[in-house]
Amino acid sequence: MIGSSEFVVDSLLEECEILSLQETFLPKQDLDKLNCLNSKFFGVGESTTDLSTAIVRGRISGGVAVLWNKRIDAVIKPLRLDVDWCIGIQYIQNNISFVILNIYTPYEIAGNEGEYISRLAFINAFIQSHSTYSIYVVGDFNADLSDKKSQFAKHLIQLCEDNDLVLSSKVLLPKDSYTYISESWHTTSWLDHCISTADGHAALDSMSIKYGVTVSDHIPLAFSINVEQLPSTMGVNYVNNYDNIKLEWAALSDKDISGYSYNTDQYLNNISVAKEAILCEDVNCKILKHKSDLCSMYEDIVDALYESGRPFHVKGKNKQKPHIRPGWKEHVAMYQDEARVAFKCWDMVGRPRQGVEFEQKKRANARYKYAVRFISKNEQIMRADSMARKFMSHDVKGFWKDVKTVNNCKSSLPGAVEGVSGEDNIAALWRHHYYALFNCLKGDQHEDGSVINDESICVTTHEVHDAIHKLADNKASGLDHISAEHLKYASQRLAPLLALCFTGFMIHGILPDSMMAILLVPVIKNKSGKVTSMDNYRPIALASVLSKVLERIIFDRVTVYLSSLDNQFGFKPKHGTDMCIYALKEMVNWYRNRNSSVLMCFIDASKAFDRVNHRKLFIKLKLRGVPGFIVRILSYWYAHQKIQVKWGASISAPFGVSNGVRQGGILSPILFNLYVDDLSVQLRACNTGCLMGTTLINHLMYADDLVVFSPSSAGLQQLLNICSEYGVQYDIQYNAVKSAILICRTKQDKKLNFPVFKLSNSDLNVCEKVKYLGHFITDQMRDDADIHRQCCKLYAQANTIARKFGFCSPPVKVALFKAYCTPLYTAQLWSSYNQSSMNKLQVAYNDALRIILKIPRGGSASQMFVTAGVCTFKALLRKLIFTFIGRLDSSANSIILAITDPTVSSCRYFSSIRKYWLKCLCG
Repeated sequence: MIGSSEFVVDSLLEECEILSLQETFLPKQDLDKLNCLNSKFFGVGESTTDLSTAIVRGRISGGVAVLWNKRIDAVIKPLRLDVDWCIGIQYIQNNISFVILNIYTPYEIAGNEGEYISRLAFINAFIQSHSTYSIYVVGDFNADLSDKKSQFAKHLIQLCEDNDLVLSSKVLLPKDSYTYISESWHTTSWLDHCISTADGHAALDSMSIKYGVTVSDHIPLAFSINVEQLPSTMGVNYVNNYDNIKLEWAALSDKDISGYSYNTDQYLNNISVAKEAILCEDVNCKILKHKSDLCSMYEDIVDALYESGRPFHVKGKNKQKPHIRPGWKEHVAMYQDEARVAFKCWDMVGRPRQGVEFEQKKRANARYKYAVRFISKNEQIMRADSMARKFMSHDVKGFWKDVKTVNNCKSSLPGAVEGVSGEDNIAALWRHHYYALFNCLKGDQHEDGSVINDESICVTTHEVHDAIHKLADNKASGLDHISAEHLKYASQRLAPLLALCFTGFMIHGILPDSMMAILLVPVIKNKSGKVTSMDNYRPIALASVLSKVLERIIFDRVTVYLSSLDNQFGFKPKHGTDMCIYALKEMVNWYRNRNSSVLMCFIDASKAFDRVNHRKLFIKLKLRGVPGFIVRILSYWYAHQKIQVKWGASISAPFGVSNGVRQGGILSPILFNLYVDDLSVQLRACNTGCLMGTTLINHLMYADDLVVFSPSSAGLQQLLNICSEYGVQYDIQYNAVKSAILICRTKQDKKLNFPVFKLSNSDLNVCEKVKYLGHFITDQMRDDADIHRQCCKLYAQANTIARKFGFCSPPVKVALFKAYCTPLYTAQLWSSYNQSSMNKLQVAYNDALRIILKIPRGGSASQMFVTAGVCTFKALLRKLIFTFIGRLDSSANSIILAITDPTVSSCRYFSSIRKYWLKCLCG
């Protein structure tokens, strides 16, 4: 394009501020010519050809570039992505930012499909990992939207649908648009596009195709961005910097931790024990002093833990960066100490401006600053060396901590949400939103009544000690700033004191206010979506770590009472989403192989966990025989808990809740399972569904993900009616739009018309494909769609690792490949597919390791895997299958047994999935 078309480029530069070019035909040695094309523009580009490495015959292919007006140069930052087909720039001004990526993709033939999917995955990985919310990807996508048979167009559309990206060119331009003219075939194609994030698309004022200008055989695509419509940011990622006085345990030495333990021993030894309250055994005690004394004792314990760590707060805070920054100890720490000593000597003699002490201080400071600059310039190399050392020395915790540090994408908070700006105002907006959600059900509070004394009411030291050591390390603390490490490294005095305290709480049925306080932090669900929309956020609950200890103790005590039917697969040991999906697929295949259609409804319940009715939940607990003192303390907990919302540095006023299980609570999953278990009982009692041997199966649950099914339309509607009635009775609100009907027809039923199904008096849509628990299920029970999902995920993971960890050593990269690319989700459940789909996945798996290790195509894949010590694709598949079979054979779930146990049904012998497993394992 550069050369014969320079006059066209000049004419375009007169009309625009930023110009993206593809097929520049420039070698790497001539990329500086981009700054000479026009006196008013700067440029940056990438080339596919390096003249210093090979003799080039004919025209140089490919090349991409971006030019921008010198007037805006101060706010433009070039982005190089270390590939020869993509270049970008970032606009940054007044907390408003957007990115333009200019890309070039291979033309559409079957042999280029893998490379095309890989490049789309690369683009998506960049969008998801970059800190900017408004991103535009423009260029020659070679995806002809005017051709319904174009596979590349289908892949591009699928990318946008799966990741909430907007294909802006399709949305804003007429359907008969075209950007390419083939002089050979006298045809037109729509190959050049613009995809954008939701916020980026909302800021597009206009888009057009400049048919009057032809550059080579492509036609330019033009669009304008209203910068004022882009979301502004607050400039600092306040969410990740919540706890400003957090004690950085990783920055402390063994001596420091011993010092903390000693401090806790001294402070806890001085705790004033509420003897009268602790000795009280009246479970219906009404003495207010007992309750206030217990709460005071608890607060004293919290203060003791906090004050014990206080001497290390400053140390942890100041040393946080040096300990995290790679190479600090080896290259900087010594010079830092020298600079401190020199400063003290200079300070002791009165801080003269000349003399020996002054010169020593100046030289020491210079050496220290040089060392800091050195590790800053070589940070990637230092981090690579650090990760390699930790990996080779089997420092698993340190290695994955470094991985998390590199992998962490820090995005600034938007400056406005739903049109509201200002930290305090946005925090108040979130408070209003969550208050409405957690108080949306009107009803009477639960009446506890009198409680019968129970010998098991006493909390033992062993229970406390066990609960503490089950806590996860390095997690955010609650409003009391106490973390799990505060408890784990504390003196042995802590567990007995907490046991006494918790026993007193159980007897008196109360809890301290600070223990029940919760801080909600809204975090973005999808970076590609609208960051100013409240629907694009999910709350993270930060609770007191001591409340988690008590909750763990209660959890261990009530689990025996809170069993649920085997139709519920969620939050149960030795269960999983893959088992639930397996049961569904086996059941449908069993009926289809016997010429019977199966009708399924995948039901979506809106905010199911947040709409749990407290009074009805506690009634269920009592009916299950849960001890009264546990029901009472849970009732008190739920009735008196207070929630605050944090946005940036602002924290809202507290508010109470009247519905929903506790945010982030250890008990919450099994309490929810109990809440919906009666629905499972009612569905199971219904005499309709699918029979596996003598076992009736008509529904499966994974927490709030429910699927009901029947071989008949009348049976399915009967099941839906039961769900609707239960929803009314227990305040469960179904979303008919997100719920879906899937009909797996036999050949005989292909032309059969089924009735319209209703859920809560709303019509349900019939779909050809449903994503259930992250796995695609189609009406033909084919696995090609799910294999393609995994294929795209592999490319995305590989490109993300290559971008973020390209500086690491091969052993580290292999470890990351094993961690992120080998867990092929539900791969063991694929049995019905076109061989071409599996071949593409195998190519994607091979390419993923090549991308990460930067190994070009053409060499032996088997040799590459052997050298790296990684399973080949087929070996990995066999391993996944073998492991899953072992889990099935050891399962005690009655539904799994109905499918796998030959004494219950003959399904095992006719299972197409099991036949596929035998073929894979035995060849």
